[in-house]
Parts: sequence; C-alpha cells; structure tokens
Amino acid sequence: MDRVVDFVEHLQPYTELATPLDFSFLHAKVDELSVSLGLGSDQLCYVLCLFAAYPLAVVYKLLPGASLKHVFDVVLGVSIAQFVLGSGWVHSFISSFLTYLIVKFGPSKHAPGIVFLFNMLYMSASHIYRLYVDYMGWTLDFTGPQMLLVIKLTSFAYNYYDGVVDKTFEKKGAEMSPGIKKVYEGRQKLAIQEIPSLLEFFGYVYSFTTFLAGPAFEIREYLDVTSGKKFLMDGKNKEPSSVLAAFSKFLVGSLLMAAFAVYGPMYPLSNLHDPKIAAQPLLYQIRDLYIALIFCKAKYYSAWKIAEGATVLCGFGFEGFNKDGTSRGWNGVSNMDILGFEFSQSIRAASRAWNKGTQNWLERYVYTRTGNSLMATYFISAFWHGFYPGYYIFFMSLPLATAVNRLAFKRLRPRFIEADGSFGAKKKIYDVLSYLLTLFAMHYFVMPFQVLNKYL
Repeated sequence: MDRVVDFVEHLQPYTELATPLDFSFLHAKVDELSVSLGLGSDQLCYVLCLFAAYPLAVVYKLLPGASLKHVFDVVLGVSIAQFVLGSGWVHSFISSFLTYLIVKFGPSKHAPGIVFLFNMLYMSASHIYRLYVDYMGWTLDFTGPQMLLVIKLTSFAYNYYDGVVDKTFEKKGAEMSPGIKKVYEGRQKLAIQEIPSLLEFFGYVYSFTTFLAGPAFEIREYLDVTSGKKFLMDGKNKEPSSVLAAFSKFLVGSLLMAAFAVYGPMYPLSNLHDPKIAAQPLLYQIRDLYIALIFCKAKYYSAWKIAEGATVLCGFGFEGFNKDGTSRGWNGVSNMDILGFEFSQSIRAASRAWNKGTQNWLERYVYTRTGNSLMATYFISAFWHGFYPGYYIFFMSLPLATAVNRLAFKRLRPRFIEADGSFGAKKKIYDVLSYLLTLFAMHYFVMPFQVLNKYL
C-alpha cells in the first residue's frame, strides 16, 4: 500500500497542473474565519458554497436558453470543485469522462454493468486510499462528491440503456404483471433516447447546486428543466414560481444548522462510548444517546435541505401540474423527509425517508435489477459508503429487521383492527408501539454506522 501512496504522490504535480484556478487568497480568508468560528476550514468551504448557491441560482434562472445554463453549470461547478477539493476535483472529471465514453462507444448491452462496476471500483479505491492515509478522519475530501457522482453516472448509463437498448417493455408490456409493469413504466419515464452532448452531460455532472451535497437525480430531470420541457402545459411554458418552496427549505436547513452549531458540541457523538453515560440507568442512557444522535442527524438534515432549496430555486424538483393547472409542488428532488423519518412506523419507511436520492438509486438500479434482493441492495449500499466495519454491521442488520417488520405487519397488525375493518383505539396503540419500536431499533442499529470501527 505504501507503493500506491508513493505513486499517488508522484502524480500530484500533474493533478495540480489540471487545477488551474487559484483560490489561495480565498482559502487564507476562510482559514482566518474558521479559527474565529471554531470550524474546520474544509467544512467552512462547504458551508459557504451551500449558501452562495442561492444568489447564483437566481442568476441561473434568468439565463435564456439551455446552452447558457449548461455552460453556467460547468463553469461554476468546476470552480466550486476546485475551490473545495483542490486537485481532488480531477477524480470527478476522470470518472465522468470515461463513463461518457463507455456509454457512447462501449457495448450497448453491457455498458450499464461496465459503468456500474467501473464507478464502484473507482469509488472503492478512493475509500481504501483514504482509509490508509486518513484512518477514522472526518476531513471533507473528494470522496463525498464522488459518492454522489456514482449515483449520477450509473443512473445515466441505465437511463440510456432503458431508452435505447432494452425493448422488453415494448415487446412484453401487455403480458407483464401490474408490479413488473409499474417498474418498467417508471424506467421509461426516466429514460433518454439519445446520448446527450458533452456540454449537456458535464452540465449535469457539475450542476453547481448539487455537486457537493446533492440532491442526486437522473439526467432526464436535468435536461427537461434546462430545456423548459418540464414546464410545458398545452404547448405553453407555464413554469410556476419556486421561490417560496426554495425559501422554506432554506429556512428549515438554516435553523437545523444553527441548532447543530449551538447544541451539537454539548451532545457530541463521543457520548456513544462515554463510561459515565454507560454507568447511568438504562432510560438515562437512551435519553442521552438519542439527544446526541438528534444533533448528529441535524448536520445531515441541514446540508441536504439547504442544497435542496438552491436546487429548487434553479427550477429542479417540479412535480408537475394538476388537472386544473395548479402546481403539485416542488418536492421532486427532495433528499430527506425529516418528519417521515422521525415518526416512521417501520424500518422500511424510515429507510425510504432517509437520503431519498440514494434510496431511489438503490431501488431503481440495484433492488429491481437483482431480483428484488434486499441483501444485495444493502450490501451495495455498504460498499458505496466505504469499508469501515460499522457500515457492514449496520446494513447487514437491516434485512433481518425489515423481515421482522413485515412479519409483524402481517401477523400482529390485523389483531389491532376492528372486526368491521375500521381503525379504533387498538389501532392507535399499535401505531404508537410501532413508532417507539422503530425509533429504538433504528437508533440501536445506527450505532456502528456512527462509530465506524474504533469502538466496535
């Protein structure tokens, strides 16, 4: 492994040459500000870019024509990548460009599988390298955006495959069961019928509001929004305002970020292994650990919601029109259903509410393409996250918990429903118990995910 590290260091001067933008002045100012705020400079760079996306999104919305928006995305996205990641930005370019070449010139039938394997191996090599040089480190580097890029690039390959290569639905759609037919109909909605231009493709890859923290969505959404096709009704562009929706997401994200900044240090994750906490009565342990995890989740909630708000302000995430012409809403690229997660009554519901972009990716491009295998889906999810043992303990525990949930729903839930099928007081008891048990189970299972390895 030392030889690999030496080889990577040998390549460093070349990656520096591929990073022409000089942000040394801005980095110096960020370093000064990070000292006064008590925040790591890498984290502060992320946060500044998340907030800077809002005024830039206003400019983006005013740009006439799709081509200008693609150029804007590429220029800003690459600039943000170099500002935050330095020479690490080249990984996004290498993996994206090679993916484009594979899809365009590779064997069309096998291109999605090749792209999936290539990007997962590239991501895995990055995780392993980081494990070696920064074990248990929390520095924000290129691996975070690269994980999002894996979602974008693999879905892009499958979207082209579904639109051009796979004719299963066209030939056998009428014979399919309702469940299978629904899956294929969903694929057709996201499919693309031709290879996008390099400008369109890299505009999607470096979309400036999504590159650092998501949300990651399919290229069909990107192309339809930038071209204006998403907002057509009766042949006319009737795009509704997204300002209020974007502001509400920004407000939620900002409040959660403030809560994390103020109260997070008071309830650190080190509480998960504090001997003083362990010596307390069980209920007090549960209370303190739950509070610590609340503020841990707030960190993710805030970043996702702030990034989502800027993305919505650009016009992405529109859910379409009702029959009367009114808007259905702007949650089409929502990455987090906070209330849905916090008050879920099953492991499955909680999983679907958390990091929805990743959950959609796993369902559309892993679960439904591996014979609905939960084990394969959770394994790929763990593999995507990295190689700390905690990831595998967490994700390999979920299939069993999900199976128990399904069994309880099938066998126990009917006992809490009235004879006439109505929901009475007994059903409310079932709902409360389901909520509490799911709450305890999720926070118990997530412990290894948070401590990763050191305290396992």
